[in-house]
Amino acid sequence: MKRLSAWALPIILGVAGAALIIAGSLDLDATPSPSLPPIATSTPTPVAVESPSVPPSASATASTDPTATPTPEPLPSDVTAAQLEIPAVGINVLVRQSTSAETDSFPPTDAAYILRAGNQPGRNTNAYVFAHALNSLFKPLWNVQIGAEVLVRMSDDSVLRYVVTEVRPNVPCPDPNATQNNPPNPPLALQIHDNCDEGAAWTVPTPYERLTLQTSQGFNRNWGELVVIAEPAG
Repeated sequence: MKRLSAWALPIILGVAGAALIIAGSLDLDATPSPSLPPIATSTPTPVAVESPSVPPSASATASTDPTATPTPEPLPSDVTAAQLEIPAVGINVLVRQSTSAETDSFPPTDAAYILRAGNQPGRNTNAYVFAHALNSLFKPLWNVQIGAEVLVRMSDDSVLRYVVTEVRPNVPCPDPNATQNNPPNPPLALQIHDNCDEGAAWTVPTPYERLTLQTSQGFNRNWGELVVIAEPAG
């Protein structure tokens, strides 16, 4: 397997920790807390900015080069994700960015989190958002389907719209120290890996806008991770 670069190693810890669910301390079937107001979509998502055309005087002949695909203007650095909603499965959660290794390793249950070294949505790269598999957080991701709409309200009240394009269950990130509540018959995909490289690979930057949502599939990492990919709508 291709070795990840050294900069990705701290993120591996986040992937490893984010997957943990301690049996008895978190109630997987807890009643969801009162939901947030739905995200209003009247504010349009920032759109691509057209590349400036070449003035006629700049060239004596028409160019045969293909027109460059417009690149969306990235949101300002002080605009951050505040809320994430997937109406189809009832997810409607706050979004915060981690500020510590502890939160990277085991996030609070008050919101979905972005790794402290991760990118915010709207930056033309991968935004990795993780949360516990609680009914009030990301457990409903277990039922999400391709084509589901994902809305992200930013701190300036702009709304980014995405659509689910991939659902990847059984992403491995084994925990050899877990001795209780392990899956009795793990699928082969979880048996043949001895590290978290595959899980960590979903956290790395991409050369295009992408939203990566991650939650766990059971009581500890040995149950595997669920990774859901969403890309800009329209």
